[in-house]
Amino acid sequence: MLIRFARPLGLLAAGLTLVASGVWAQSAKTPPAPASIPLSDFFRTPQVFGVSMSPDGRKIAAVVTSSTGRRGLAVADVDQPRKFKGIAQYDNADIINVQWVNNDRLAFGLADFRAAAADQDDQGLFAINADGSELTWVIDRGFAPRSFGGSAKPPLASNFIFRGPIRDGSVDVLALRIVKGSGDDRIPPSTELVRINTETLGFKSLPAGDIPRASYSFLVDRKGAVRLATSGDARSRATYHWRDEDGNWKALGTFDQMDPEPNAFTPLQFDFDGSLLVTALDGSPARTAALYRYDPATGKRADQPLVSIKGFDFEGRVIIDQVKRKTLGVSFLSDAQGQVWFEPTMKANQAAIDKLLPSTNNLIQCSYNCLSTRHLVVTSYSDRQPAVYSLFDRETGSLVPVAETRPWLDPRSLATQEFLRVKARDGRELPLYYTKPQGKGPFPTVALVHGGPFVRGHEWGFDSEAQFLASRGYLVLEVEFRGSKGYGDEHLRAGWRQWGQAMQDDVTDVTRWAIAQGLADAKRVAIAGASYGGYATMMGLVREPELYKAGINWVGVTDIELMYSVGWSDFMGGAWMRYGMPKLIGDAEKDRDMLRRNSPLLRASEIKQPVLLAYGEKDFRVPLPHGTKMRDALIQSGNKQVEWVEYEGEGHGFMLPKNRDDFYTRVERFLARHLQ
Repeated sequence: MLIRFARPLGLLAAGLTLVASGVWAQSAKTPPAPASIPLSDFFRTPQVFGVSMSPDGRKIAAVVTSSTGRRGLAVADVDQPRKFKGIAQYDNADIINVQWVNNDRLAFGLADFRAAAADQDDQGLFAINADGSELTWVIDRGFAPRSFGGSAKPPLASNFIFRGPIRDGSVDVLALRIVKGSGDDRIPPSTELVRINTETLGFKSLPAGDIPRASYSFLVDRKGAVRLATSGDARSRATYHWRDEDGNWKALGTFDQMDPEPNAFTPLQFDFDGSLLVTALDGSPARTAALYRYDPATGKRADQPLVSIKGFDFEGRVIIDQVKRKTLGVSFLSDAQGQVWFEPTMKANQAAIDKLLPSTNNLIQCSYNCLSTRHLVVTSYSDRQPAVYSLFDRETGSLVPVAETRPWLDPRSLATQEFLRVKARDGRELPLYYTKPQGKGPFPTVALVHGGPFVRGHEWGFDSEAQFLASRGYLVLEVEFRGSKGYGDEHLRAGWRQWGQAMQDDVTDVTRWAIAQGLADAKRVAIAGASYGGYATMMGLVREPELYKAGINWVGVTDIELMYSVGWSDFMGGAWMRYGMPKLIGDAEKDRDMLRRNSPLLRASEIKQPVLLAYGEKDFRVPLPHGTKMRDALIQSGNKQVEWVEYEGEGHGFMLPKNRDDFYTRVERFLARHLQ
């Protein structure tokens, strides 16, 4: 099946917005001028997150932002979906990742969004009944939330890692239990899959026989039996093991996770017939990943994919109805999120919802019992419309408003975002998202480079950062340069060992395309980005001094040699340093000259343009010396337009609202000073 995805553009329901009180109403007010929208409105905490429905379809839960700014858990009946009752909240923590355990019990984790990025603890696991009773601390998270008020029973240790609800009617959840460390940072620890009673904290291992050594991930079949394990080795290879009906383990294949073989696959989930659903390369010139059916008993993959998306890797999941034991459809990501339904009832529901909301992308939430419930949770959004939540009533065919995430933003004042592909100088097609401010161009422009870099950077939809810049009159260019994931293995590999080279040319080429199209003002272009995007900012200033008039680098790599010694330490183990970096970036010894040519620090004297540098004091991914050494080198070389800010306690990104607001205030002033 080939998916061709067409998404709507424009305002929500022709100017209808879900206001704070939770009713659909047509605004008679003139929308505010974009430039008058306060900066903080783009970066404020949304008022609601992740509305979800209980398995029986009678209740909905949501994470809501209280008057104190903390995120709490609230529940409502579907008959009164805007009448939420708070059931859990803390004065020193924020609730995240809420999931229904059964019809009457929920599980959640905790974070602290008032602590700097470097001061976060594990989220742990907590469980509570939908009426607010039986609050239990299930898995440890480092420190206790105040106002806990639940069971005094000590939680399980943090070597238990929550994996999801079982949904068999019990109060149990699935978790990984770390059994034994490997003693080698390149090899994952050995684990087992257990079920935990969220009331008593009793746990028991799921029968799995003699689990292969260093297994760090498992899949269960639709009957709840452990049927697949993934183990790792010191060379960053993954082996998939299948457990047959007799309980015997059999290796299905071993694949390099950083440089997968053409026949490699990635298991996603089991279907009801016992087959394994996997993603694998489809054999097209772009080598995009598609969804296939795989028979673990024979070790054979189907010749034809179940789902393929032209120009995009399949990134998504198969949607099932556990009660009816039916596969209903798939969710996926192309230029935007989407769903395709195989089941006629769901297909008809989607068509009815899209008719009611023709100007938004409408996603149906379906995780357990979709065919039997009267109501469906719907998330609707567009490039200009932040997400709104509704209930679709199947009996009446109507939509009942629940909540909207950012009621203080009027979609009519926001900018449109477009997706297209632009030719690079060597003929490669570059996926590009650009956000165009209201008014007539050419516009002052910001080439905004995503981090990673070997990740997907963007998708179509509401983007706070791009909308903020567009509200101030800037065209925002966000290219998926070669090396970005999500657009085929060929596009990904084309970026290997190309830091500062072809990857950099891609950013330049889309910027020059925008100038040629009359969108960008050639005399007013800046380059900006975080992490790898910060690196690309500095190299852009070096390589294209006539194109980029200024640069903004936050938490960016600047010293290639330093990156090979102390960088990435907070999330990458020894395997990445030993095998990943030499393959994807370059060998520290064999490619020394190439790496030095493309190290911004060593070329600081070539940067004459104004630069804004912002770093976190406790960044363990891109340590602070990347910033301080670059700052000092620029100043010593005579650049008198260097602005520096260091945020105390912050890590790889700025979590505290006061720091985010300060940073973007600096960005606004900096761009106004150098591009207007």
